Amino acid sequence: MIFATDQMQNVYVPLPFKAHMIFCIIATIVYALEIYRKRSVHYVFMMLAIDATLMMQFFNNSTAVIILAVMEGLLLGAAITFAVLESKKKKALKAAAEAAQAQQTEGEANEDSDT
Repeated sequence: MIFATDQMQNVYVPLPFKAHMIFCIIATIVYALEIYRKRSVHYVFMMLAIDATLMMQFFNNSTAVIILAVMEGLLLGAAITFAVLESKKKKALKAAAEAAQAQQTEGEANEDSDT
C-alpha cells in the first residue's frame, strides 16, 4: 500500500515533520529530566544535538547538511568531554571519601589499642 502525501519528503530527513517534532519533544523532555535529576552538563549538549536535527526540516540543501554535521560533531564532542570529566571527578571524590573513611577507621583502631 502506498501512502499518499501532499508534499515530497526531504531527502535529508528520514522522518516526516510531525514524527520528527514529536521525537524531538520527547527527547527534550527526557533530557530535561536527566538534567534536573543528575545535574550534569553533558545532557544539555545531547539535547541540543537532537533538537538541532530539526534544522533539516526547513533547510534541505547540502550547505545546511555540512553546517549540521559540524554542529552535531561539536555538540556531541562537548557532551563526551563533559561526561568523561564528570566521571573522573566522581571517581576522584569517591576515592577521597574512601580514603577519609579508611583513615578514620584506622584512627579509631589506634584509639582502641591505646586503652
